[in-house]
Amino acid sequence: MTTLSSWFLVTRPKTLLVALAVILLGQTLAWVDSPVNFSFYIATLCMVCCMALQIAVNLSNDYFDGKSGVDGEDRLGPDRALQKGLISAAHLRLGIIAMCLLAIVSGCYLIYVGGWLYVVLGILSLAGVYIYSGGPRPLASHGLGEMAVFLYFGWLAVVGSYYLQTQVLAFAVFIPASQVGFLVVAIMLVNNIRDVASDCRAQKFTLATRLGVKASKHLYCFTVLLPSLLLVIDRYQGLLMLLLLPVQLALCIVIYQRDGKQLNVQLAQTSMLVLLWGGFYSVDLMMR
Repeated sequence: MTTLSSWFLVTRPKTLLVALAVILLGQTLAWVDSPVNFSFYIATLCMVCCMALQIAVNLSNDYFDGKSGVDGEDRLGPDRALQKGLISAAHLRLGIIAMCLLAIVSGCYLIYVGGWLYVVLGILSLAGVYIYSGGPRPLASHGLGEMAVFLYFGWLAVVGSYYLQTQVLAFAVFIPASQVGFLVVAIMLVNNIRDVASDCRAQKFTLATRLGVKASKHLYCFTVLLPSLLLVIDRYQGLLMLLLLPVQLALCIVIYQRDGKQLNVQLAQTSMLVLLWGGFYSVDLMMR
């Protein structure tokens, strides 16, 4: 029997918190720049739509990786629902459809506010649910997963939600959007570094399998530290984020000391860094 705890597991709650932090950042930037026009209704719909899409991607990833054999018994990460028989493939498909429908319903008003561009963005987002892990050439299996999450969690989530509130496409917003986008890329890198052996076995050629473990760890450090370097050209300053620099440096040191299942700790800590970055940045903006 499919239990509530199984569905909770398959949604991957930590990724939902990351999505929430990213949307919160975009909404806070909009509130600071245009407090008079700020709509809590739009902010809520942005969060619902983003969370629904993220859950759909997570369910889809569980479904396609389970069907293709990527998730085998040698998996080092958390248990997957289909792999462990916790949720059937048919129920996962229904879950994906339900979340896509929720994203469409919550996105209708956002399309009305944002115009036809958001129709295109919506279609691309829904297509991403499928092509990220499924189809003949899945993005995640061809080294494009990091680029996809950077665009979605960085530019689309932050800049897109900012525009819905302000009706302004401001270049300055791309800096904080890129900062948080790079940190989310770091999460994916850790995940893929951990799974290099099993991904190679399943012929899933992520960026980490293409670069190798050592080079991927170097890239991880780059994506973790770059957000702080970008503060130099950040119009919003966000100097409160400098308090996180010791955490960033520590993560860059310990990743070279961790392998295999130890990287699950690194994954959780990197996810927490994204939450702290989004939270600190939002607080910094509201303190002005």
